Amino acid sequence: MAKTPKIPRRMGRSALVSAMASLLLGSMSLSAQAATGEFEYLRADNNRPDTISDPPNGCRAISGGAANASNRTDTVATVNRFADCRPSGAIATVAARGGTWDGVPTFTVAQGVRFG
Repeated sequence: MAKTPKIPRRMGRSALVSAMASLLLGSMSLSAQAATGEFEYLRADNNRPDTISDPPNGCRAISGGAANASNRTDTVATVNRFADCRPSGAIATVAARGGTWDGVPTFTVAQGVRFG
């Protein structure tokens, strides 16, 4: 019968630490995923359409402000009165895959949007 080679303890620990680091880094990259698709909006400053494509999850300032929006990404978007998306400024949650928001009737302009 062939003898099984012994692995030194240090190598075993190194492999374990390496595997744990890989798992940790892998889970971190998942949290930084981008939404797929486009967030279309009507600019409040010049009344022209604009688009944010494949945005990363998190807060984005809306250039020119938004008077209305259509969310064609695969994640929920929350429009906000403030460019830094502070919680007190949340206006509306716009559903993924075709949800819309219209701020025109209430003269509301969104300056930021949070994806995810």
